[in-house]
Formats: sequence, structure tokens, C-alpha cells
Amino acid sequence: MSYEQFIERMEEKLRGSLDGGRSLYVRQVTKNNGMKRKGIVFCEPGVNVSPTIYLEEYYERYRQGCPFEQVADQILSLYAHVRTRHSWEGEFVTKYVNVRPRLIYQLINREKNRELLRQVPYVPYLDLAIVFHVLVDMKEDDRIATMLVRNEHLEWWKVTKEEIYEEARANTERLLPEEFTTLYALLTEEEGPAAPEEDPDERRGYSMYILTNRIRNFGAAAVLYKDVLKPIGSYLKEDFYVLPSSIHEVIIVPDSSAPSWRETAMIVKEINETQVREEEVLSDIPYHYKRKEDRLSLPLWAMDRPES
Repeated sequence: MSYEQFIERMEEKLRGSLDGGRSLYVRQVTKNNGMKRKGIVFCEPGVNVSPTIYLEEYYERYRQGCPFEQVADQILSLYAHVRTRHSWEGEFVTKYVNVRPRLIYQLINREKNRELLRQVPYVPYLDLAIVFHVLVDMKEDDRIATMLVRNEHLEWWKVTKEEIYEEARANTERLLPEEFTTLYALLTEEEGPAAPEEDPDERRGYSMYILTNRIRNFGAAAVLYKDVLKPIGSYLKEDFYVLPSSIHEVIIVPDSSAPSWRETAMIVKEINETQVREEEVLSDIPYHYKRKEDRLSLPLWAMDRPES
């Protein structure tokens, strides 16, 4: 069964499973880095916030042998888990006083999102762009629903990009506090940073750490937080590289454990090409933090790249 046939059949199957006036439709969405994905939008009567469940992952499960009926049940189970039971009133999003405490920011790649950045307010940062979202909902399991802030929203709210940047900076740190731990602890899901004697990499004299946020969603933006990078430098007692492993987290590597800047860039590029979903890639360029300057910077060979 082709992907398009799978979508058509799944749409028919799921529609037949709905009751209580609920409905659904299939739509194509342009995601981060220009990636286009198809998903099923579930609509609740009287609720104007509709979750979208993307189908590529479920098609892969079907291709790998999972029965079609079981895949359909998995989608319905996820829908039951993430469905929104309350509505955003029509005027809610048009009033700045309502969205102001919900504004957060995210880091995305500037070059890969040229088309998107013509439609949204953003702040350049290194080779990246800071874009803004309204945090619509946060589930108990740390799933979040957001609305991307577009140029027309600033007109509705009668505010500037600089104003929403200041609000988002404070809100993101408050709503999505940073998490700094060893890569070993994260992979083994240990509580807190692993002690050096528990970490095989530490025993070999090679250290890697993860900087993200508490829910590990949009977590690369933690590099923007006030008083985050400086304490990390104090903890490591040396300068360090920041590897943009995805939009959700970055990897911290102390200078003493890292190869040259160009070799590090080759590692990041290989990881992005083989380990990270294309829509979650942040950048192929590693950054470097100097404690004396308290500043994250690009390598000299990347600074001449044209702005988008």
C-alpha cells in the first residue's frame, strides 16, 4: 500500500470511528526547515483548537508489519490523550493582554526557514532565528500545544517585535526552565547528573553534557537564558563547545574533550544527516563559549555567510 493509499484508507477508517459530532480532515502542513507533512486534524464540537496527528510515523509502523487496524487504534488512543476539551474564544487570541503571559520563544535555522521568516517576527541570533509562539496548552505528560506568532498578530496586538521578545524571554525561562545534565544520565534516564565514577565517558576523560528545558521541547532555546551558560563554564572550569544537536537540545563539550572546530562541525553535520529528523535539525555549525567574554560565538569561517 502506498503512502497516499494509506492516508486515504486511514481517513475513512478513523472517520467511521468518531461519534458525538466529532469530525476530521487531512491537511498538509509546512513544518520547521520547510518540511511538508500530512496529518489528520480532529475537530471537537464547540472547540476551536484542533490537534493534528502526523501520519508518517504510523505509515512506517504499518510498513514494518503492524496490522492496519492496530495502527488506527494507536492513532485514536493518541487523539484521546491529546484532545482539547476547551475552546479559545474568538477574541482571546486577538487581545495582547490574554496572550502576553503565554508568549515563549524557539530557535530555528535561519537559512532553512527563509520563506517562513518573511511571514513571522524574528530576531537573528548567530546563524539562527528566534521565533515566537503562544503556549496554548501544556499537558501533564509535558506535551505542549503552541501557536506560531505571525506578522499579522503584531498588528492585532499593536506591539513591536522588541516588546514580544522581552515578554517571551521572561516567560520561556519561567514556563520552560533549563535542564543541564550529562549525556550519560539522559540516555539512561537517571535522576540528576551522573556522578563521574558512574559515567563511562567521565572515566575515559571525555565529557558530554546536555542542555535543554524541563520538558525537552524547544529546549535548544535554553542557550538564550540569562545566567545559564556562565554557570556551566564555572562548573566545567573551562571554555566549551555548544553542538546544536536539534531544536530540542544542545550538547555541551568542554574544550579539553573536543577536537578542532572544523572536526567538531563534521561531527555535527554527520549527526544531523543520520540521527536527527530533518524538521528538527537546528544547525550544522558548532558554537563556542568563552568564559572571559561570556559570549557564544560562531567560528570565523561561518561569519561571512549571507543573512537571510
